Amino acid sequence: ERVRFWVLAAGPNRPSSFHVVGGQFDTLYFEGAYQVRRGVSPGGPSAGGAGGGAQVLGLHPAQGGFVEMVAVEAGTYPFVSHLMVDAERGAHGLLTVTG
Repeated sequence: ERVRFWVLAAGPNRPSSFHVVGGQFDTLYFEGAYQVRRGVSPGGPSAGGAGGGAQVLGLHPAQGGFVEMVAVEAGTYPFVSHLMVDAERGAHGLLTVTG
């Protein structure tokens, strides 16, 4: 099942890089525009192909966006902001997928 994560870098002064360990985003929407879109090749709709992918949604303070993914198998997928000092302060979580 497809899931969508809406993410906001609340700041006030540090960026955030949202990442799901073991996941691949097939849709990435950032600041009002698609950066990666499921089924659309990175070269545009006329380039053919299955589309691109992303590992991280990088955000500066006060920026937001969303990512979408489908987990390939059941399991627990940790998500982090890639600022490990923030992860130690609670900026992390677990996505549990059952099959």
